[in-house]
Formats: sequence, structure tokens, C-alpha cells
Amino acid sequence: MKQKKHSKLKGQLQATKHQLRSFIKENSDPIVIYDLQDRVISINDAFVSTFGFTSNEVIGLNVTELPIIPVERIFEANLSKSYAILGEKIKGYETIRKTKDGRTLFIILSSFPLLNEDSSPNGWAVIYKDITEKKEAQELLIKSEKLSIAGELAAGIAHEIRNPITTIKGFLQLLQASGYEKQTYYDIMKSEIERIELILSELLMLAKPQAVHFAPKDIKALVKDMITLLNPQAIMNNVQISTDFVHEDVSVMCEENQLKQVFINFIKNALEAMPNGGNLIIKLLTNDKELLIRFIDEGCGIPNHLLSKLGQPFYTTKEKGTGLGFMVSKRIIENHQGTVEITSEVNKGTVIDVKLPL
Repeated sequence: MKQKKHSKLKGQLQATKHQLRSFIKENSDPIVIYDLQDRVISINDAFVSTFGFTSNEVIGLNVTELPIIPVERIFEANLSKSYAILGEKIKGYETIRKTKDGRTLFIILSSFPLLNEDSSPNGWAVIYKDITEKKEAQELLIKSEKLSIAGELAAGIAHEIRNPITTIKGFLQLLQASGYEKQTYYDIMKSEIERIELILSELLMLAKPQAVHFAPKDIKALVKDMITLLNPQAIMNNVQISTDFVHEDVSVMCEENQLKQVFINFIKNALEAMPNGGNLIIKLLTNDKELLIRFIDEGCGIPNHLLSKLGQPFYTTKEKGTGLGFMVSKRIIENHQGTVEITSEVNKGTVIDVKLPL
């Protein structure tokens, strides 16, 4: 009886091992198996087709020698290994890897330990899910939305630039007619020219292609720049923009132009929600861990049953909207490891909270 039971357990164990081998071999995602000495002992066909390296080129290599890992990412391999061996799992860790022909792939990495029957570690496995196409689609969407924003701003900026140019032209005619210098005229013209330069530089910064480069930036300055850019539209809508900022400078690791795109989106949405005028308050608050940027308007508000749909492609509460603006903004903030939350009450207004890690 015992022998029969033992034979049955042995058969179940062999079946499980066969299932594991089949799962690894037939999986459409690249999989690498390591032993306890961090050496590659197995790869599947998807690894070869995705990265271009054959079994002969990688089996026996230490995890830090694996050619798909860029030099600056070696620490990630050690991180994955140490967590896996300790019995922990890594799921959904986003990173980059290199193919044999030099291409860069965006990868979602999952790592987990391989255990013996007594639950002791026997190695570890890493699954690499290629999300390069998804990433490229997201970047294309962000760029197209950026161009859309630049186009929408063009009319307002043209109107705003026309005013200082008219002022400068008028003073030049006065100077030409009077035949003498007047310092006040020069000061006013200089001020108007500097305003034109500021508006144009902000528009060009937003519109021209930029490499994604994260760097510490003063968020107070970014928000103030965007208020300057959109203030003409606010004046035309009879909207007063006011700020309530913390006194100290607040720097955040970010991609400057992408955050500008987000701030423009949220400020424009607030202005469009108040066609009859009102107040828009922008607050900056901080604690030890994060920065809160709060946009408070007095617009028409959004019904509760529609709030949950915001962020879906092509869903919009505006007559001529595309629904992409909020979705792209939310994705940008998530790429900055932040969150976006909206609360709204019909006919009273909307509050948008953007939280970014310090």
C-alpha cells in the first residue's frame, strides 16, 4: 500500500516537473533559470527570439555577466536575485534590457524563487515581458496631445502678443514725432518685449521635441510659468488665477516639459469649466514624503457617475474634447511615480490633486 502511495506521489512529482518544463519552454515571454550560484542554467526559445542570444552564449554565465543587462543596471540583477533567494517575489518591475543587435527594450520583470520539496531554495527564475510597443504607443499619444495643446494655445498667444506689439509700435511713433527721448517710454517698451520673449519661449519649449530626461526642477517656478502662459485666456474668460504656495523652494525629479503639459491641461480644463468667470486657486503643499499640487475651480462640476469614466480614451465631458488630455496627463503623473485624484460637485466646482514624491 505504501509502495503504491509512494509511486503515485512520484508520478505526481514527475508530472509537475514536466508541467514546469512545458511552461518555461512554451511561454511566449523570455524566461531565464538560475542556480543558487547565480549562474544561468536554462533559457527558453522566447529568450533567444527576443534578445538574439543563444543557449551556448549565456548558459553558465553569472547574472551580472548576462549580456542583455546594461552596465548601469547590474544592481537590478542583484536585487532580483537577492529577493528571489530570500523567498520573496518581484512582480511588475519596469526596467530596460539590450538585445544582441543593440536595440533597447522596455521590460516588465518578474522574479521568483524555485523551491525544493522541503521549501528550501533551489534557484530562481526571471520572466521578461516586452512592453516596448506599448511604451512607444504611450509616447506617441503624449506627443500628439502636446501638439494639440500647442495648437489650442496659438490663438490666445497670438492675441496676447498683438497687444504689446501695438504698445511698442505706438510709443515708437510718439518718439519719432516728438523728437526727444523719454526714459519712461523705453522702460515700457522693454517690459513689453520681455513679456513677448517669455510667452514665445514657453510655447517653443512646449512644442519642440524633447528627449525624456528626468532632472530636479523647481515646481513653483514651473506652475508660475504656466500661469503666465495661460493668464491671457483666463482674463478673456473673466477668471482670476490665484496661488497659495509653500514658502520654501520645492524641487522634484521630473521631465520638465511633460509636467508643463499636465499643468496646462488642468488649468485649461478649469478655465473652460468657468465660461462665465470665477476663481481658480492653485495650491502647493508638502510633507516629508510628497508634494501636493491642488487645482480648485468654481466651474460647472462633474456628476459622480461620470467621474469614474475620466481617463478613458475618447471619453470627454466637453463638446469638442477628445478625452485624451486627462488620460495623457494621468499617465505622465503615473510615470513620475505620482497620483491624480479628482473630486467634484455639480455647479460648485472641481478639485484636482496631483501628488508627486519628493
